[in-house]
Formats: sequence, C-alpha cells, structure tokens
Amino acid sequence: MPELLLALDVGTTTARALLATPDGDILAVTTRPLETLLPGPGRAEQDAEQVWRAARDCIHEALARAGRTAADLSALGVTTQRASVVVWEKGTGRPLAPMVLWSDLSHGTRSRELAAAGFTGWPQAPACKLNATIARAGGGEVLWGGLDSYLVYRLSGGSAHVTDLSGAWMTGCFDYRGQQGWDAALVEFLGLSEGIFPTLVDSWGPLAIASATVLGAPVPITAVIADQQAGLVAHAALDAGGWKATYGTSGVVMASTGDAPLQPHRTMPPEAAARRDGKALYCVEGMIISTGTAVDWLCSGLGLFDGPAALCAAAGTVEASGVHMRPSLQGLGAPHGKFGATGLLAGLTLGTRREHLARAVLEGIAFRTREIVETLEGALPLSEALGVDGGLASSDVFLSILADKLGRPVRRHVAREGTAYGAAMAAALGVGLITEADLPSRARYDRTFEPSIGADQASAEFAAWSAAVI
Repeated sequence: MPELLLALDVGTTTARALLATPDGDILAVTTRPLETLLPGPGRAEQDAEQVWRAARDCIHEALARAGRTAADLSALGVTTQRASVVVWEKGTGRPLAPMVLWSDLSHGTRSRELAAAGFTGWPQAPACKLNATIARAGGGEVLWGGLDSYLVYRLSGGSAHVTDLSGAWMTGCFDYRGQQGWDAALVEFLGLSEGIFPTLVDSWGPLAIASATVLGAPVPITAVIADQQAGLVAHAALDAGGWKATYGTSGVVMASTGDAPLQPHRTMPPEAAARRDGKALYCVEGMIISTGTAVDWLCSGLGLFDGPAALCAAAGTVEASGVHMRPSLQGLGAPHGKFGATGLLAGLTLGTRREHLARAVLEGIAFRTREIVETLEGALPLSEALGVDGGLASSDVFLSILADKLGRPVRRHVAREGTAYGAAMAAALGVGLITEADLPSRARYDRTFEPSIGADQASAEFAAWSAAVI
C-alpha cells in the first residue's frame, strides 16, 4: 500500500512541493519562483495560470527527484497563501482575470463601504476585491475561490470546488456569527450567487481526488489548509497556548486558542486554525507584513547584497549601532494596524555602512516580533520557547538576534518549509496514517538559540528602537 505524502505549498513568491513519509522524513523538496505584478499603487497581482503550471511542475519534479511516481502516494495536502482572489471559467478552469493577492491594498474604499453596511471588511479581504475581479472576467459561467480552491479545482480536473474553514475565514465572506458557511446577506449585498462560492469542507479528511490525467495516477486529496495554520500543525501547536512563527514573505506569529475564539487586541481578531470532524479550532495571529520583502528590498531593490544569505552574513559582522529600521514597506501590521504606513530608517550617520543596514532590518523584524509576543502574552499562557520556520529561519544570525530581542529560547524546525511540512502531516491525518497524538513526535528541531544578553539590556534596546521608529 502506498504511504508517501505529497504537500503542495504555494505562497506569494514561491511554489513548493514536498515529499515525505508519515514518520516525517523528507524525501524531496522542489521550488519554482512566482512573479508578482504591481500594476498600480497598492495593487498586487499574479497570473493564476502561471502559478498553476509552477505548482504542477514542482509536483512532478519532486516525484522524479525521489525516484517515485504518483502511484506511490497515499495522500496529497494543499496549503496556500490566504486571502487571494481567483476567478475562473467553470469547466475549463481557465483563469479569467489576474489573481489579486492578499497584499493588494487598493480596495480601501470598498472596505469602508462594506463596514458602513454592517459587514466585516478590511482592506486585504477578498470580499472587498471580489466584485471588481469578477467584472474584469467579462462575464460567462464563473467560479471563484482563494488559491487553495483554484489549485484543488485544477488538480481534481474540475470535480472539486472546495475550501476549508481556515481559508474561508480570511475571505470576509464567511458567516462569522452562525459559523456554518457563507454570509448570505453579504452575498446578496455583493449581488452574487452563492453557487460560485466553494463548498466548505474539513481541513483534513477525504476531501477530493487528484485526477490521473494531472498526476499520472488518482491520488486522494486529504488536506486543504491555509499556510500559516499548516505551520501550527508542523509545530504540533493545535492546543490552546501552542504557538509558532513563520518568516517568509511576511512574518507571522500565530498562537492557538483551542476550541474557543479569542481576541487579545483589536488588531488580532479570532481566526480559524482548522476544522476537523465538523468542529472548529481557533487561533490568533500578529503579522509583520514586510519581512522577506524588506530583506529583498535591501538586496535587489537597493542592490546592497547578493541575496538574503549575504545580508545575514554581513549583519553578523557588526553589533547594534543605533541604526534602526521599521520594516513596514507594505504597511504596519499588529499591534498597530496602520496599513498605510511606510518603512522608516533612523539613526543614520556618515559612519553608517551597509552592514549596519543589514543588522537594522533583522533587528527591526525581531523587535516587531516582540511587539506581537508581548500583546499575545497578555491574553494567552504561551510556552517559553518559540518554534520557528520559514526561509529567514535558515539564518543563525537572525535567530540569535531574535532570541536576544525576545529574551526567550527560539527553536528552529528541521523543516524550513514548515507550512509545506504541516500540509503533509495534515494529509497524513486526513488519510488516517497518523493521529493528532502523533504530531508532537513529528515536530522536530535542529537547534535551539538561547538569549546571550540579559532581560534589562533587551528591554532597553527595544525601548530605543520603539522611540526611534514607532
């Protein structure tokens, strides 16, 4: 009987496929870059067809690299960026308009209109972007969903149009009071038919079948879960107080609140972590909107470093110098909620070198993390050590800075691709190869970074940073 697990993880800048065993051994990881178009102020789009091709190519390459075929797969899990908007032609799956990304902030007016009408609306929510995107499609028989829904539709050959609770929650279209499905009043207000919306399913279980014409053999799709929530699975952090941080394009600190929704701050509303057996699990998060993008801006935007690894290496050659950066190039997330904010640099002198800028961006990310952690601590009994994953977690320099600024241990997951790994483990749950009691043994860490400075010094440095840029 085949027992291998395949995870498809499509974020904002990268499509990734990960092949693993139910024990958590990773056999292959493949990636493809994704191009983001910025056609105007606040706008961010991608070509959904190009994203689909990249995802499909990653799957085939991962199988080939491991010397396996789709017939060796027991299950497939899908995790993606949240709050994207894809509109496609029913039947063919052909995208009819550019995919509008979560980071698109050009629909603020619509957000205010929805709020004035009594609906939940925030500038990044698909509810604010849906009418405009469908209008660009130009008519015809359409369906819509987040990127998760679109990829499952294509994988299944058009037989499954679904999303899970963690994905539906981030659309702004969910019925947050009844919590049974889409908000019928909002759907009517938008002038849409509920028939174009995906069906709500559990986060793991027998959800769909990937078509043999797509993969070469039929494969059960047994997990569909939002990317950051998949990270909770990877860190075995589904119980209340479990938490983790993922540092990718954005930086997200997410904590589980168990079976009860909780709002520790106005900028941290309750979210769905997952739904299994029809029952919801909840979480809260704080987002540093510009994390990997802030690093990339110094590298490719200003041309100061030959990639993130070079930047981190340079940051490790200098000490804190009084140069401070607020990494808010795309807005300032929790606990501020200032989406129109821009990035800030302070403390520059004639002696400032690029190494100081490199350290400043890493310290800025760490201090933004501390802001979020302090907010969460006021409402949740968090465990002492913070588990981390994501591309920036590969940097020993960054994680050492992070442990210092937080004043607590930081544990690095062996799978840097924590969201993909979590999707694979969720797929294993969905097909019955493991149980939730097995998750702690799958959450493995290769190193723990301990603080090297005292709490007083960390607090003083945090206060200096806050005074300079907040």
